[in-house]
Amino acid sequence: MAFLVEGVNKNLEPKAQVRRIGEYEKVEEAIAAAQRTINEFLSREFRPGMDAKSLFSLYQSRGEYPFIFRDEDRTINVRGFSHAQYAMARATEICGGVK
Repeated sequence: MAFLVEGVNKNLEPKAQVRRIGEYEKVEEAIAAAQRTINEFLSREFRPGMDAKSLFSLYQSRGEYPFIFRDEDRTINVRGFSHAQYAMARATEICGGVK
């Protein structure tokens, strides 16, 4: 069984765009790829003095949302990863705990 990671970018009008981020043998590898996608966006958008709420809002409005599927049944977002929860936690860490 393989795990597919696809990114949905809803801010590319007029329609959301889907990008294949990668295909992985293990769910842990897929989760790491999804996390990298979010980390790259948050690191690029962070500005000194920014609070986590503002950074997370940028992610919600302009970020790419990674979803993990099992290739055999296309089950969306396998257990163990939520892009929104991860992005909020990382935004808080990046902003030094300032919510």
